[in-house]
Amino acid sequence: MKRAFSLALAALLLAGCTAAPAASSDAAASAEPAPSPAAAESTEAAEAPAATGEALRPLLCGDKAQYYMTESVSEGRMRYVVADLANHTTGVPCDIEGCTHDNENCPATFTSGECGTAFVLDEDTLVAFTNDLTSTSCEGSITLMDRNCQNRRVLTASPETAFFVMKDDYPPYTDGQYLYCFGYHGDLSGTPALFRIDIATGAMTDLMADAPLPTAMFVGTLEHSFVFTDSDLVYAESTGDPAADAKNLPTGTITHSLLDIDTGEVRELYTYTSDEWNLASLDAYVVDGQYYQIDRAAGTLCTLDPATGESRQITDQLPAADPNIATTDYDITANVNGWLVFSGLPVIVNTDTGEVRQRAELPENHWNGSGQQPRIYLNLGDTLLVDCRWEPYTGTNMGPDGTPFTANSYHIYLGLISADDYLNGVPNYTEVGEYTA
Repeated sequence: MKRAFSLALAALLLAGCTAAPAASSDAAASAEPAPSPAAAESTEAAEAPAATGEALRPLLCGDKAQYYMTESVSEGRMRYVVADLANHTTGVPCDIEGCTHDNENCPATFTSGECGTAFVLDEDTLVAFTNDLTSTSCEGSITLMDRNCQNRRVLTASPETAFFVMKDDYPPYTDGQYLYCFGYHGDLSGTPALFRIDIATGAMTDLMADAPLPTAMFVGTLEHSFVFTDSDLVYAESTGDPAADAKNLPTGTITHSLLDIDTGEVRELYTYTSDEWNLASLDAYVVDGQYYQIDRAAGTLCTLDPATGESRQITDQLPAADPNIATTDYDITANVNGWLVFSGLPVIVNTDTGEVRQRAELPENHWNGSGQQPRIYLNLGDTLLVDCRWEPYTGTNMGPDGTPFTANSYHIYLGLISADDYLNGVPNYTEVGEYTA
C-alpha cells in the first residue's frame, strides 16, 4: 500500500537541502475524468493564519537584475557568486580591497550551517534557509542579507529543532508577509511540516500540524493555496515475476487537496479512483499557478479550474506511453511564452490553442557522460537564463588536513536567450559569465 508515495518520500529524504535555481513542480496523478466537486467538504485547521491578500509565489535564486549561485572554495567553505544579467558579468559580491574571497573575513564566504543558497526575497533582500549538519540536532535557521550578501542577520533559529528541505520541487514561497518552507520536525526522520515564518518577527508555525494530510506530498501552489496529493492505494501481492507484477495495477484512490494559507482550511480539489482510471498512467503538475493533468496512456493534457472543478482538455495529441511503464518524460519543466516544455517528450504544446508541434532542440551540453538540453535557471518571460555550455576541468582542492588533492569538475557557462530562440532551437546566447559546479 502507498508504495509510489513511499518511494517519492524516500527520494525527498535523500535529496536533503540542495537548492535549485528555479522553481519547478512535483508529479502525482492525473487524467481527464469527470471532476470532483470543488466545493467539497472542508476541514478547518485549529488555528488559521492571518490573511495577507497576496498570492503565493516561489522564491527564486535571481530576478531580471541578478542571479545568485554558490561554489566551493575549500573543504567546508562556500562562497556566493552573482551573475549580473544587465552587464553580462559574473563575480563574487564583495568589494573589500585585496579580499581573497575564501575566508571568514569575506562577506560573501560562509561555512556549512552558517548560511545557504540565496533566494531573492525582494529588490533589496536575499534569504537563505540553512540546516546545520554539523549539529547533532540538525537545527535549521533562516538568514536575511542585503543583495550584496552583506549585513547578514538571522531571522530565526528554530525554537524547536527543524530541518528545511531545499530542492527543485520544494522551493520556499512567500506571500509578502510570510515565508513558507517544507521540512521536518527534528531531523529527516521526523514528522513532515510546512513551516510558516513571519518575515517581521521570525515567529514560526507548522501549517500541517492540524491538517488532515497524513501522507501528503507537495504538488504546487494555486493562488493562496498549497496543493497536496494523498493516497489510499492497495497493490496486489508479488507473484515473483516482475513482468507479471508490473501489470497488476493499484486500486484505491488518489486525492489532491488545497491547504488555504488565509483560512487554514483543507478542501478536496480532485479525486481519482481505480474504478474509473488507470492510476499508474496519470500525472498532475502545477506550473506557474496552473494545474495540469496528463493521461500518459491516452495522450491527453487538460487543465482544471480550482474554483469550479471544471476540467478543460487542451489536447489529445501527446505521444502515448505504455501505462505499465513509469516515466519522467512527461514532467512539465516550464511554460515558455505559452508553450509547455516537457522533460523528455519531443513535442511542445501551446496552452491557448492546443497546438502540438515538434520540439526544436538546442545543441546539447555534455556532462557526466550524457548529453542534456540546456536547463532553464530563470524564466523571465521573453528571456531565459540557461546553462549554455559545460567545460570539464581538473582542479586542486585542500583536504581537512591541508593536503592538496585533485578533483574533476565543470565550469558552467550561463547565457541569456530569447524565448523565441529557445523554442526554435536557435543557440543565440549572450553569456553572462561562468561558475564552478
